Amino acid sequence: MTGRNTIGQQVGLYMLGAIIGVISGITSVMFKLLILNMSRVFVIIPQVMGVFGWILLPSLGGLLVAIIVTRYAPEAKGHGVPEAMEAYSLRGGNIRFRVPLLKSIGSAISISTGGSCGREGPIAQIGAGVGSVVATVLNLDKRAKKTLLVCGLSSGIAATFNAPLGGTLFGLEVLAGGVIGYSILPVILASVVATAISSSLLGSAASFQAPLFGIGHPLELIFYLGLGAILGVASVVWMRGFYSIEDLFEKLRTSKYLLPALGGLLTGLLGIGTIYLESVFSYSGAFLADQPYYPAIMGVEYAFVDAVLVGNVAIGALFFFGLLKILATSFTLGSGGSGGVFAPTLFIGAGFGGAFGLSCSTILPGSVLQPMAFALVGMAALFAGTGRAPITCIVMIMEMTADYSLILPLMLAVPTSYLISSLIEPESIYTMKLVRRGVYLKTGAHIDVLRTIRVDEIMTIDPTVLTTEMTVSDVYAVIDRTQHTKFPVVDNENIVLGILIAEDLFRKPEDEGQEYRVRDLMNPNFLHLAPESTVDSALQAMIKRDEGHAVIVNPEKPKRMIGYITKADVLKAHELAVIRLQKAGVDVEDLDIEDTEVRMAKLRA
Repeated sequence: MTGRNTIGQQVGLYMLGAIIGVISGITSVMFKLLILNMSRVFVIIPQVMGVFGWILLPSLGGLLVAIIVTRYAPEAKGHGVPEAMEAYSLRGGNIRFRVPLLKSIGSAISISTGGSCGREGPIAQIGAGVGSVVATVLNLDKRAKKTLLVCGLSSGIAATFNAPLGGTLFGLEVLAGGVIGYSILPVILASVVATAISSSLLGSAASFQAPLFGIGHPLELIFYLGLGAILGVASVVWMRGFYSIEDLFEKLRTSKYLLPALGGLLTGLLGIGTIYLESVFSYSGAFLADQPYYPAIMGVEYAFVDAVLVGNVAIGALFFFGLLKILATSFTLGSGGSGGVFAPTLFIGAGFGGAFGLSCSTILPGSVLQPMAFALVGMAALFAGTGRAPITCIVMIMEMTADYSLILPLMLAVPTSYLISSLIEPESIYTMKLVRRGVYLKTGAHIDVLRTIRVDEIMTIDPTVLTTEMTVSDVYAVIDRTQHTKFPVVDNENIVLGILIAEDLFRKPEDEGQEYRVRDLMNPNFLHLAPESTVDSALQAMIKRDEGHAVIVNPEKPKRMIGYITKADVLKAHELAVIRLQKAGVDVEDLDIEDTEVRMAKLRA
C-alpha cells in the first residue's frame, strides 16, 4: 500500500509539474508581450523630447518601481533569483501570493523604461512564485512545495529562452544545488511543457540569431583557454563592482522612493553617452521589426548581442559598451530597480569576448577565422564565473543559438572561468546578495540551523552599559549586581564607544593611589553587526575575532547601539532554531547539526 501511495504521489507531482509548465509558459509569453507593449508606449517620451528624454524615461521608471517595491513587495526588488534561493532553502519554498504579480509589473516597468536589466531573473522569480502558490493552495508538504518552486523557476527560464534543457539545469544547478532525486522529473516535464507553450504562441526561433561557428585553427583553443581565464577575473570584478555601487546607494541619506529614480537618472546619462558612441563607431543594433529603438546599454539587450554575433560591431564599441553595461546595470539594480542580471551578463560577455576575438585575429592574422565565435563563448564563460552554473552555461548557450559546433571551446573556457572566479571569490552573484544580508546558503537543501535566526531576535535590547567616567570600583559594583562580565561603553546618546570585559580591570594603574576609569581600559575596536545578520554569521565573526560578544547597531546610524549579544545568546539560539525548524516540518537530515556543534564548541573554548 505504501508503495502504491508513493507512486501515486509521484505521479501527482509529475502532473502538477506539467500544470506549472503550462502556467509558466503562458506567464512568460504575457511577460514578454507586456514588456514589448509598455516599451512602445514609454519610448514616446524620447521620441517627443529628443535625446534628453532618455534621462527622464529611466528616472520615471525608477520612481514607479520604487512605489511598488517599497509599499507592497520588497521581495520584488533586485534580480529575483537570490530571493527564490532564500525561499527554497530557508522558507520551505514559501513565496507570498502578491510577489509574482508585482515582480512582473515592476520588472516590466524597469526594462521598458530603459533600465539596464534582463527579464530572466524576474520570470524565474515569477515562475518560482507560481509553483509556491500552487503548492500552498493545495496544502502540499514542504518537499513537494520546494519541488514545484524549482519547476516554476526552471520552466520560466526555459520558456523565456526556448531552452528546455538549459532551463532545467538552471533550476537544478543554481537553485537546488544539483539533482534532487525523483524531483528532477517534474522539473524536466515543466520545462518542456513551458517551452512548448511559448514556442506555439511566439514561435520557436532561437533566442539569438548567430551564424554557424566552428574552429578554424587548432591555435584557437589556446585563445579560448585564455579567454576563460580573463573572463574568470572579469566576472569577479563585475560582481564586486555591482555590489560596491549598491553599497554607495545604500549610504545615501535620501528617500527610498528617490534612490531608484537616481539610478535611472545615472543610467540615462550613460545612455546619452552610448548614443554618442554609437555614432562614433557606426553602431546599429539588430532590432526586430516590432521592437522599438533603445540605446545599446538600455532596455532589452538582445539587439546588441545579435549585432555582435553577426559581426556588425566595431572593437571599440564591443569594449566600451561592455564597460558601460556594467555601470548601467549596477545603477539600475543597485539603486533598487527590478530586473535580472543574466541577460546583462551575456551582453558584457559578448562585448568582451568579441573584443578579445578581434584582438587575436589582428595580432595573429589567419589564426582566428571567426572572431565573433569568441563573443558567443564569452557569454557562457562570464556567466559561469558569475552565476557558478557551468553546465547550465554550456547547454543553454547552445540551445539559445541553435549552434552545437563550439562544444570544445565552451568546455575549455567555461570551466576555466568558473575555476578562477571561484578561487578569487567563493560566492556567486546570487549568493553574494544573500551573504551581504547575513544569509548563508549551502549547496542544495542542507542549511545550518543558526542561519534561520537573526540577531535582532535574540539580542538584549536594553543591556547593562558603562560610561567612560566610571571607575574600576564602580564597574566591580556593577558586576556584583548583574553577574555580567562584558559591557558596552556608551555616551549620553547611546553611541557605542567601546567594550569592557572583566579581565581588563586587573591592569594595575601606573600611579599608586589612583584608579583607572573605563575610558582608560575599554577596547574601542569591537565587533558590531547589523540587526538582520544571522546568528550563524555572528558566530563565525566571534570565532574569527576570538570574542564572545557583539554590539548590534542601527544600519542608518552605524555608531548607535540597538542591542547586544554574547556567546550565551548564540548557544540559546541553537536550541530555538532547532525547535522552530522542527515545528515548520524541516527534516533532521536537512540540518547540518554537526558543523554547528563544532563551531559552537570552538566558541565555548
